[in-house]
Amino acid sequence: MSKILPVIFFGSDNFSIHFLKEFLKKYKPLLVLTLSPKPQGRGLKMISNPVFLFCIREKINVIELKNWQDFKKKISLLKPQAGIIASFGKIIPQEIINLFPKGIINVHPSLLPKYRGPNPIRETILNNENETGTTIFIIDDKVDHGPIICKEKINLSGKETYLELEEKLAKLGGQLINSIIEKFLKNQLDLETQNDLLATYTKKLSKQDGKLNLDDDYLTWDKKIRALNPWPGTYIYICSKKTSPENSNHQSNYKMLKIFKVEKIKQGDLPKEILKTDIGEFFEFKNELGLRLKDSFVFLKEVQLEGKKKMSGKEFLNGFRKLIFKR
Repeated sequence: MSKILPVIFFGSDNFSIHFLKEFLKKYKPLLVLTLSPKPQGRGLKMISNPVFLFCIREKINVIELKNWQDFKKKISLLKPQAGIIASFGKIIPQEIINLFPKGIINVHPSLLPKYRGPNPIRETILNNENETGTTIFIIDDKVDHGPIICKEKINLSGKETYLELEEKLAKLGGQLINSIIEKFLKNQLDLETQNDLLATYTKKLSKQDGKLNLDDDYLTWDKKIRALNPWPGTYIYICSKKTSPENSNHQSNYKMLKIFKVEKIKQGDLPKEILKTDIGEFFEFKNELGLRLKDSFVFLKEVQLEGKKKMSGKEFLNGFRKLIFKR
């Protein structure tokens, strides 16, 4: 049976859930605080985030953040010693941090001080790093800046997707917390000051960051597709109707094609007529949807046309062949 600790957990997404599953193998928090429901989908229905739903299923005490004043009242009743954050999604005011005698611990998916900020996992993949890890540190008034309690490194294969690495680093965070939390609450750990001279910072991403350039090489495509799915997603535009030259750039003539997975083709396996295709040109080979890039030929294994469901490249060929083979 899990031991109840005098801590409150802050989390709001899948990273938080992966962490919690590991943490709950040994401990249980007094309370989980998560963000309020947001309008989602075409109908803009208010849907609770995955952490709230997970906690309800697992019978864990959970509340959604309405305002910080109400939460202060909750803290005064529970009297926690510390907080633990794993991807909460909102800055915690200093007046709230001050209510935790031992401070608030953050579970960060990088080897701090490298990759401070909002997107360490994505930038780790985009920069083709051969190692990463999870750092446990105490938050202060600066971004991912506080003293480090512990961290652990893992090696990377260069094939990890965002979702795979997110789960791996969150679970590692749970294991690290489980190994140090009781000693931390008893002030039995030495802390390490971060070296700001070694700090690097990640940036917020927008939908535009997911656009794939047909003139880029395979490595660039591979990194972006692995790093930026499911959000902000990676995509190209394809012409959806016949147009005259003077109207060929009109936005309404194009549809977004999201690309979730590609597979490089050995050029020795391709016939001569496909080897002659231009950069950015689609082709069909062995009933698969192919595309010529700057330095390679790839199969589009998983795609989604604007307004349609996600499908395989083969399914796209069966349903939307005329969009890409107008001749």
